[in-house]
Amino acid sequence: MDKFLAKAKVDKRIYVHNDLENAAFYFAKRVEERSKKDDREGIGLEMMACLIMLAFAAEAQFNFLGFKLIKEWKEKEPALVKVHAVLKELKVDNDLKARPYKTIHELKDLRDMLAHGKPQEIQLEETVVATEEELSKKGALTHDYEQFLTEAFVAQACEDVDAIWKDLLKRADLKITDTITSGGVEWTVTRSA
Repeated sequence: MDKFLAKAKVDKRIYVHNDLENAAFYFAKRVEERSKKDDREGIGLEMMACLIMLAFAAEAQFNFLGFKLIKEWKEKEPALVKVHAVLKELKVDNDLKARPYKTIHELKDLRDMLAHGKPQEIQLEETVVATEEELSKKGALTHDYEQFLTEAFVAQACEDVDAIWKDLLKRADLKITDTITSGGVEWTVTRSA
């Protein structure tokens, strides 16, 4: 096989937040479709996948904005430190106690619960007055992260992350096309090797 001496001119911009957001919205659509059909088997797993991808996408979006807007951006800082830095740069009230920004904090909490997977062992004895349904729920083997696995929170999280992203892009004077992975490679072959 012939070999050539070639020079590559590379110009590419790889923005992973797009891929993560696409994965999150794929799972959100699956959850919505399955919920409408009352197809419950495994839907919690798809909610979990959606919300984790959304948490990763939101952090990657803040990394993108920090990279574009802040000189000496510190990508290795904790996620919420980066969120506050970008919001400060764009002069946005960074109160994470109210929607839509509260959702960023909730997604981060969920991500941490799952990423750091701490075992729980609970022994409890109590006397309660409750309906059969309430008793059934009380005895369930659940973990704290499961409070986030609802169709309502999946829809809210998708809506909030999308609203935040669009608002911050507008404030940063960036178009959506500025955030899309793009580029190319141009080869110049000079001679056979």
